[in-house]
This record gives sequence, C-alpha cells and structure tokens, in this order.
Amino acid sequence: MPTTKGRRPDVVIVGGGIIGLATAYELGREGIAVALLDADVLGSGQSTRGWGFVRQQGRSPQELSMMRAANRRWSGLEDELDEKIEWVQGGNLALAGADAAEKYVTWAGIGAEHGLDTRLVDPFEVQELVPGLRLPHDTAIYTSSDGHADPVSATRAYGEAAARAGAVVLTGWRALALERRGDRVIGVHTDHGPLRAETVVCAAGAGSRRLLRTAGIRLPQNRVRGTVGLTAPVPPVSTTSVWAPGLAFRQRPDGRMIFSTGGGGDVDLTLDTFLQAPHFMTAFLHNHRRMRLRVNAEALRELRHRFTGVEVSTEPCTSPALARRSLTRLRAALPSQLELRAERFWAGVIDATPDGLPVLDRPAEHPGLVVATGFSGHGFGLAPAVGEVVAALVNNARPDHDVHPFRLRRFADGDYRAPTAIL
Repeated sequence: MPTTKGRRPDVVIVGGGIIGLATAYELGREGIAVALLDADVLGSGQSTRGWGFVRQQGRSPQELSMMRAANRRWSGLEDELDEKIEWVQGGNLALAGADAAEKYVTWAGIGAEHGLDTRLVDPFEVQELVPGLRLPHDTAIYTSSDGHADPVSATRAYGEAAARAGAVVLTGWRALALERRGDRVIGVHTDHGPLRAETVVCAAGAGSRRLLRTAGIRLPQNRVRGTVGLTAPVPPVSTTSVWAPGLAFRQRPDGRMIFSTGGGGDVDLTLDTFLQAPHFMTAFLHNHRRMRLRVNAEALRELRHRFTGVEVSTEPCTSPALARRSLTRLRAALPSQLELRAERFWAGVIDATPDGLPVLDRPAEHPGLVVATGFSGHGFGLAPAVGEVVAALVNNARPDHDVHPFRLRRFADGDYRAPTAIL
C-alpha cells in the first residue's frame, strides 16, 4: 500500500481534478497524511476543460458565501501556490434579452444583499468595458470583482502544491469500488489493489455516481458535454469576461479568446439518463433551451459498464454544430476583429445535479465517507473555498459556510428545486 510520511494514509481522495487537489493541499498543510488517486493524469477531466471564469455573479444564493470566499483566495492564489495561473480581475459582464431581463435586475439586488459590487450598467458602459461589442441586449449587469484564470495552470499549481504539502499522488490508479465494513467506508478497491484509510473523499466529478453506487449510495448526476473553442491571438479587446445568450467568452493574456455557447451543452442519452429522469425533469424544463439530447455510442458504453464492469475511457466528442454556432456568434459580437479564427475546439463533461448545486457532505449513514461532487460547471471557481470546506468535513469540524443545502440526502428526501442560478 502506498504510504505518506511513512504511514498509511489518513485520507484517500478519489479524483485528481481541482476539487480533489485543493482538498489534498488543505489537508496536507494540516499535517494529515493524504493519498490522492486518479485513473488518468491530474486534471484530465472537466477541471482543465472549462472557460476559466471565476465569477460570483449570477450564482445560486446558496453558493454565494463560498464563492465570495473563493474569490478572495483567487486574488492571492499565485503568491500562495507560487505559480503563475493567469489570474486577471477584469470583472464579469452579463447581458440579457427581454425574456431574462427581470431575473437579472432581481439578481443584482441579491448580489447587493450579499455584499457584492454587482450593478446594472447602461449601453455606454458596456462599450467602455468591451469596446466594439455588438450583442443585442435589454439588460446588463456587471461585477467588477470577478475575474478569470487559466484552468490548466491553476489545476497544475494545486497539484504541485499538494505534493509539496506531503500528499502522495497516484496517477493511473482507477477506483473500482468503495470498500465497506458494515455501513462504514474503509477504503477503495483499485486496479492496483486495495487502498484503505480512515476517510475516503469522493471527488470524482462525472464518475462519482458510478463509484458511490458500488456502496449502494444513490447520487442523481447527469453528464453534460460542453464544447469550447480557442482562437488565434488577436489585439487586446478587454479583460472583462462576457456572458450573453448563446455566447460566453474571455480574452487570455496571450491574446487568444476562450469561447463557448454560454452554458448548457449535449446530454448523451443512456439507460442511466432515463433511470434518473424523475430527478432531472424539472431542471431540464428549466434549462431546455440550453440542452440538446443526443443519441450516440455513449449508450452502448454505459450498458457495457453496467453489465460487465468494464469501463472504456474515451475522449469527449466536440459538437461541430455548437462549435460553428459559437464561433459565428463571437465574430458577430466583435466585428472589428477581422482575423478572428479558431485554432482548436475541445469538449468536457460537466457533472450536473438536479438543482445545479454541489454535494458537500459527510453523510452520517455512511461513516468514513465525504462527498464533494456535482458542481454543475461551477467547481473551478469555487475550488479554493471548497478545499477548505471538505478539509473541515474530513476533520469532523464545522465549515465556515452553511453546507446544509448541499447535503446528499436532499435528493432522497425530495428537498430540492430547479436550479436558481441565472448564468
């Protein structure tokens, strides 16, 4: 068994994304022996495939306390982790059409109640923030304290910091099942053998549902496949990240632009999708304009895993239609950038819950287990604060933020509702 600091690990973390790595970093700084495992290389999942937005704006009110704390950490994270992560505090600008204008105005008030600097901006200030922007809208809100960072650099920085703090990082180790003694989780079965610890943290992203199911634990979790693009370098436009109907984008320090369709994506229909339909129907109706239901080979792969236990890892497929659509909208939004062309596209898989909120819990009915998953596309921005929260749960301490809305049992109890985030 791998050891850390000469002894068996106190904590095993399943998942080498930014949530698992931030947790390993926080625990390592407390002198807790941690082993973190991932089936692939660190950050091979959604953590490095998103847009890099770090925004408080537009979130569900239940997340705002954590996100405000995370935002404060992001501002000093380069110095803390001693790595460049391309942090830019350029604010977030969100544009709404007539159908969503009232929600945006209401949310600006919610942000103010939570101490945010969110405010309504007029068309003249929109042009000051993003010169030459041509996106029709009825309402715009802006939060100047928001920012963005490079997902690859930030995830790598957390991985290196966790290792310096003493965590043993095991890449190429696949978690096959949770190991139990009665109701207590005592470790993980892996393709390299058993790995035992006092506490197991499930931070496996889109793989969390399958792993928890091996211990009879039910987690409603859909997989949303998003397509993201990167342009060739263009002259400086703005440091502000932009979210609008059908388009989201930001400019990196090297002049390249990250862009996508502004939320949502493809949901690949599988047997598991249908089994979870009662949980997700309300969320789908709430977000149906953003979601596309697709029939493809993912259904066969899911069936094979369900009946044989064999899991075939595949690179998420981009959607050519969404790629073309988002690039066309970006060109229309920035007509002054005549040389705007895409260098490449990629896809990621977002682990979505029925209410768009994460699961952050140490369920009493499953001692020895902590769950940190289901971030519904918000995990990157939340990671610095979530690492602290999960470390507190591991230590049976009271987190600095109210985690009651994020308990696992809310789904079994029916105590949840459609997503309340507006972005």
